[in-house]
Amino acid sequence: MSTVTGSTGADLVVACLAAEGVDVVAGVPGTTVMDVIDAIARHDRVRYLATRHEQVAGFLADGLSRGGGLGACLVSRGPGAANAAIAVQNAYDESVPMLLLVGQVADRIVERRAFEEADVVATFRPMSKWAVEVRRADRIPELLQRAVRTAVTGRPGPVVVSLPLDVLQDTVEGVAPARRWRARPPAPDAEGVAAAAAVIAEAARPLVIVGGGAAGAPGVLTALADRAGAPLVTTWLRQGAVSHDHPAYLGSLGYGVHDVTWRAAAEADVVVALGCRFSEFSTRRWTLLAEDVRLVHVDVDPVELGRVYVPEIGLVADAAAAATALTAALPAPPAERLDRRKRLRVEYEEASSPDSPVLDADDPRGGVSSRAAVAALQPLAERDDVRLVQDAPSFGPWTHRYLRLPGPGRFSGSAGGAMAWGLPAAMGLTLADPARRAVCVSGDGSFWMVAQDLETCVREGIPVVNVVMNNNAYGNTRDRQRLAHEERYLGVFYGNADLAAFARSLGGFGVRVERDEELAPALRAALDQDLPAVIDVIQDPMYGLPPGLVPPASR
Repeated sequence: MSTVTGSTGADLVVACLAAEGVDVVAGVPGTTVMDVIDAIARHDRVRYLATRHEQVAGFLADGLSRGGGLGACLVSRGPGAANAAIAVQNAYDESVPMLLLVGQVADRIVERRAFEEADVVATFRPMSKWAVEVRRADRIPELLQRAVRTAVTGRPGPVVVSLPLDVLQDTVEGVAPARRWRARPPAPDAEGVAAAAAVIAEAARPLVIVGGGAAGAPGVLTALADRAGAPLVTTWLRQGAVSHDHPAYLGSLGYGVHDVTWRAAAEADVVVALGCRFSEFSTRRWTLLAEDVRLVHVDVDPVELGRVYVPEIGLVADAAAAATALTAALPAPPAERLDRRKRLRVEYEEASSPDSPVLDADDPRGGVSSRAAVAALQPLAERDDVRLVQDAPSFGPWTHRYLRLPGPGRFSGSAGGAMAWGLPAAMGLTLADPARRAVCVSGDGSFWMVAQDLETCVREGIPVVNVVMNNNAYGNTRDRQRLAHEERYLGVFYGNADLAAFARSLGGFGVRVERDEELAPALRAALDQDLPAVIDVIQDPMYGLPPGLVPPASR
């Protein structure tokens, strides 16, 4: 380990970030983190990006991590840390690695109810993989680098490091970051692979389920499905894991699932689940698998095996490594399985077609139709230089059911339920992968929660294209009040400003779309220029879900 003479704790923090490959730190300035910001200002490899709200900094870090790096955010004590909590909780629920650095009151005044003093470790422990407070400057490399490794090892997740002000300001001699290293993911047990292969080989109606823990290896996943002669489905909002053009692909589980997709799971006699947690939405509140189904469950986290469904074979392993081993161990599939898969695929293609007769009942009530929105987005889904980002609007089931993703890795969606994730995550994804233009589809309620950071996009040159489905309503809650509360609407309708004019007022690009035929040209215009953009898509306040779809009842 090399040594650095006369470093402050803040200098060590930044040196550790650089050593661990963190090159962007998002945050909001505050009194207890100014030393770290100053250390970044003197560093040539780490960039500080000031957002307008700590929640945005956290979601931006989330997007950076989904783009392939490790997202980091820096916030000050008390209220600043509390504002970032939603992003930490969402990352924990979705298994997204993230580093939150929190400036804390000085150790010498702790427990005196100092200004904005709060117990950071106690606050974040339930929603993070690890929360730690560094009490000595010379231990910053040890604990901060351990935190980074914790975030990215095993089941990924957020970590929180509390840094008291005096620790950041202390000077230390002869201390520097350790070398960067990463633990190798676990390989599957050979006997377990053999046993799992024997179960799959006996199947008549196998199914492969791909969760978020299996993303990043599309060819390996489809190879397993082909060798097993099985259809392949993804969990909710993970439909970007494989190409939708592959003959094994049969759609995505979760809210808006097609009948054929659900039936393939319900009728399966053997299920191979890769990196899948069997969440509430993906399983329709844990009703997905029949009691007699034979389950082969693969996950890097042993805690997930048997949490919901008890497997016949449970493999603690990296999902891609396990899929590769299973493919090699399986015999060629019988023709009957492949014929069945082909029949299911034909039925799925008919159900998911944008020309499906089901959509003839769609009534946009005079506003822009969501059917037209899907048609306008489809060419973007086919471009290598575009990444679609799905926020949490009631428009989501439309893309879930009818948007075809021919190339894997071109779609990101948040399954954690946090509104306002979309714009900040798209910012992070753009910074992580500048070669792909992020096009984020949001609802107006979600967009307005973080709209102030469109200014950050303009200032920092982050050319996110925001497609805002604007119906002046919280659509999901409106539909529940319509169906379950006898149309007693309260708190779900509001008035929006002109979002396109708002974008232009900040120096961005803005266009208002009021008719179906205007949307595709607006998207092309937004992508043909380099500014952050807002496309304000005007819809009727009562318009929302695809025909025949109703929101699940509250519980």
